[in-house]
This record gives sequence, structure tokens and C-alpha cells, in this order.
Amino acid sequence: MQPIHEQATTNLLICFDESGKNSSDPIQLMGALSIPLNIYMHPNFNTFHALNQEFSFHWTKYGGDSKIAKGIEQLFEQALPLAEYMNFNMIRYASSVLNSQAQNVFKDIYKPKKTIVDKTIYTKLPERICYGLVRGYGVHNDVQAKILIEESSEYHSRNLDSMLKEALNIHSLYRGENFVITECGYRSKGEEIGIEFIDIFLGIVGIILTCPSYKEISGKKQAKVELVLKLLKQNKLQPFLKNLRLFELQQFNQLIEANVEASIKLFIAKNYEEFISL
Repeated sequence: MQPIHEQATTNLLICFDESGKNSSDPIQLMGALSIPLNIYMHPNFNTFHALNQEFSFHWTKYGGDSKIAKGIEQLFEQALPLAEYMNFNMIRYASSVLNSQAQNVFKDIYKPKKTIVDKTIYTKLPERICYGLVRGYGVHNDVQAKILIEESSEYHSRNLDSMLKEALNIHSLYRGENFVITECGYRSKGEEIGIEFIDIFLGIVGIILTCPSYKEISGKKQAKVELVLKLLKQNKLQPFLKNLRLFELQQFNQLIEANVEASIKLFIAKNYEEFISL
């Protein structure tokens, strides 16, 4: 007689966001974090959640403001005990490449081509990102996940919440996985600290990947580079970066995993004088 294994249930929280929505942006990233819900909501981390009441987190607006910088530093400092329980999935893509492919493949249909490109970006990429965070927990572990997305008219118009929930649950059933998406909904800016965290983290990863030289830039971008170098010098980013899986959407829509550690080393090397002076 086969032994009976009790099913364990893991409740996950997934927070999704993107950075660089326009093709003119230096980098376009989508990503999400996952964390066991009971750990995320534990009273030990009340000060982490309370940061939303003290600070407003806007990576795109950051240009050296001391209060915003303090808030970002506190965000990573307060989250450090959570780092070992967090997983991150990100995809780097270029909408211009997808547009070019659409022009060739769909030259006689889908006018304008932007429609099919947008649907590709906001259907397949969020699905792949979140799927990587809920799969693979084993046959004796049921995963129930809640997905939170920052409120956006762009997401509403595409029904991203209902589409993502349905697509992932279809995946689960079709592939025989043991996960279910119980909820997928929106949260306003400043309402959920997990969404603020992934928003800032995406911006930081974007800086590391584009690898700008501090000496060759100015203004907001220079301030961002300096802050990222400071966080790296203080070892406040490394515990999170080591749990990041980053994929690049390359030609013929292949997802190739990138070497995050190599990108970090290159970024520091390019800005070494500033790094050691902090």
C-alpha cells in the first residue's frame, strides 16, 4: 500500500510592475517578486509596511532629493530580513524589435501593428514572469497565489488582472501544476509596500544593466547611479539580486537567461572611483 502524503499549502504574494514603457526608454523591463504571504504580513515587518506612510517612492522622479534617497535606503534596509524568502523574475525586452517583427510577419494583417505588439507584451510577458514564480514547488505542495499590480489605466484597458489570472490557471490545469491564482487585482500608488519595492528594484536593475558612466552623465541619472553604487557599497542590494532571475527576449522571441552577477561587476568597474569614494 502506497503511503499517503498530506498536501501542504503555501500562500504566496506576487507583486508585479514594469519599468520603461516607451520604446524610447533606454531599457524596458517587466518583473515581479514573490514571497510567502504569512512572512510578508508578519508583525515583525510592520516597520517595513509603515514606510509607505512616511515616504513616497518614485524611482523615475528621483534626482538627488535627500528624503527620497533616505526612503529608498530604508526600504532596502527594512526588507533585508525578507530577502532570503523573496524570489524575483524579470524580462528585458525591446518593443521596437517586436514592432519590426510584426511588420515582417503581419504585413498584410493587423493594421496598425501596434495593437498586436501591445497584446504580445501585456499578455505573454506578465504570464511568463508570474508562471516562473508559482511553478516547481513539488507534487506535495499546493500553491495559492495572490497577484497585486500597481493601478494603471493602461492595465485596466487591457484587463490585465482578469487575463493574467485566467491564463495562469489555464497553464496550471494544462500542465498538471499544483498552483492556483486565487486573486489578481490592482492597488493604488502608495498602498502596498511590495509593489513599491518591485517598482524601485526594477529601476535599480535597469541602471545596472544599462551601465552608465557616472562621469559621462548628469542630473537625475547621475543621482540614480550614485544611489545604486551606495546601496551596493553597503551590501543592501546583493541579498535581493542573488534571488533574481533575469531573462532577455532576443531575436525569434527566445528567452535567454542573463548573468546578473556579471552585470553588477561591470557596473561597479565602470564607476569604480565613485564606488570606493562613497
